[in-house]
Amino acid sequence: MYFMLTPEIKTNLILKEIGVKRYSLRKKKTDSLKKDIYYYQKGSILALLDKPIENFVENQQDLINAIMASTKCDEGNQESNVLSFNSSNELNKKIHNLSNFKLVIVFGNIINGVQINKDAILAPSVNELGLKKNLKKNLWIEIKTKLDI
Repeated sequence: MYFMLTPEIKTNLILKEIGVKRYSLRKKKTDSLKKDIYYYQKGSILALLDKPIENFVENQQDLINAIMASTKCDEGNQESNVLSFNSSNELNKKIHNLSNFKLVIVFGNIINGVQINKDAILAPSVNELGLKKNLKKNLWIEIKTKLDI
């Protein structure tokens, strides 16, 4: 008795021999309510962003660094990472577990409905700041008020 190989079985065997997986298992998504926020801390200024600082184009990175430098509190260690959270309480705990900071600047509307530290500044997105000078001016006024500069 001879068995005939179907084209699909042949394809799978050939792909297996050359090390290509035809099907891959999906990861189970248990944390469907988890949200991610990226942070960039320079000295005692903490910026919350919608993507890692490295993913911004160079002029946007320069703008973020210039805003942080304008506070005169940006001297010291530089760190960036991601914060995953389910609730505003969890986010606030994770933020307070970070190194000491004097000011939190949230760029863009990335924390919809999440209550954050009362000392945080809700700034426009980095794109908007790059396009409109009056938004930069308003942000600077708010930074001066929060830090008593």
